[in-house]
Amino acid sequence: MLHRQGITTPDATDPASLSAGVNCAGYRRVRFDIDTGGCSGLTALKVQLLSWNATADKFFRGAEREFTAQELSANPLPSLEAEVRGAAVFLKVVSATATSLSLSIYATAS
Repeated sequence: MLHRQGITTPDATDPASLSAGVNCAGYRRVRFDIDTGGCSGLTALKVQLLSWNATADKFFRGAEREFTAQELSANPLPSLEAEVRGAAVFLKVVSATATSLSLSIYATAS
């Protein structure tokens, strides 16, 4: 499923509501596929997994993953997997270095 598209700048804030996330109820893992095909000059990308806490009614920050210029050059369509155990999650774009940024992120729960 398409999680996010048309990302042209890093996320300045965390999403404020559950509706922004991927509902992984009944699933143990999620895979995020990051399509960088619309970018030019992408040399660094940092993303972070956010998990929804229903009691607190907000997302909490989890693990970060940084893709280097060498990694992005070798694989311009990176992915990452995370154990979510049924949580709702969101993949935040923390930072990016690019001449022009245009990302889409797809999510598959399993």
